[in-house]
Amino acid sequence: MIQQDLTTRGLDKPDALAAPSIPDLLRRLVEDGNHLVRTEIRLAKAEVRDSLTSAKAGAGAVAVGGILLLGAVFTLLGAAVGFLTPLVGAGFAALIVGLVAALIGGLLVVSGGKKIGGVSVVPDRTADSVRRDVAVIKGN
Repeated sequence: MIQQDLTTRGLDKPDALAAPSIPDLLRRLVEDGNHLVRTEIRLAKAEVRDSLTSAKAGAGAVAVGGILLLGAVFTLLGAAVGFLTPLVGAGFAALIVGLVAALIGGLLVVSGGKKIGGVSVVPDRTADSVRRDVAVIKGN
């Protein structure tokens, strides 16, 4: 069994069991490096593709929800103006409701902008994998 395995691999000759030459080792090193780079690129592509797929699914729901909420906000603002009109008059009621809505909207925009600034599209798993590969290559 072992002899048959050695024969099929071309290792049944005494000089085939000798240490590989330096050019052979360099060729294998380059091939392994190329394979490693290709694998890391495939991993990064898959990771980004998964992230974008999740983002696209959520974006559709957010868009539809946002349109419905916008209509609801306009209705509620009109109702607030209608409620305040007998108390302060139509002009002042619209001014008060408009200023309150602008203040709340401004705060939400600033808060959301800060959260968006912290989002990263860097493929973290791939970056970690590359760091480990570099550490192995350096011998750490």
